[in-house]
Amino acid sequence: MVLFMGKDKEVVVPGEKLAVIEEYLPRENVYVNVDFILSKIIGTIFRDNEKKEISVRRIKELSLPKVRDVIYGIVTSIRDPIAYVDIIYIENRNKIFLNPFDSFLHANNVSSMYVRSLYDAIGYGDIIRAYIVDGYNPPYELSIKGREFGVVYARCPLCMRPLRRKGYELFCSKCRKKFKRKISTYYFLK
Repeated sequence: MVLFMGKDKEVVVPGEKLAVIEEYLPRENVYVNVDFILSKIIGTIFRDNEKKEISVRRIKELSLPKVRDVIYGIVTSIRDPIAYVDIIYIENRNKIFLNPFDSFLHANNVSSMYVRSLYDAIGYGDIIRAYIVDGYNPPYELSIKGREFGVVYARCPLCMRPLRRKGYELFCSKCRKKFKRKISTYYFLK
């Protein structure tokens, strides 16, 4: 499976078949498995047809989320005690993802105090500011412990209007209802 084909570039992933052993000599970032030459890394294929060599060059602009990165994500599902979040932005590297990365938030990583239910801290469709605590591949484990982490944007579950912050709660101006969330100091609407 070639991820991307552009001007003379084919992006491959680890374990992907590049050629048959009789076609090329394996060089950098490739390995041989039975009769095939496979990629060791995510990168672009480089074929030297004169020397009959094949290698994979690392993609420098590829930046996956890492532990301790501050991210923004959308809550896509909640199944107590875990919420599933799509990572859409890495704040400390100013990186937007059009194809979001999978992550999850466990109730233990919401607050230093006991949280009975995730529904008391976040809601479906909320945008949260969090940081990655574990994981080098998706799904990443997130945490919203700390005053600057938590919900930064939420909508009313009844009328879908943006909720405004009033003290430690969120308020819908149309429905006149209050909603409990773990609110970040970065919340957008005050």
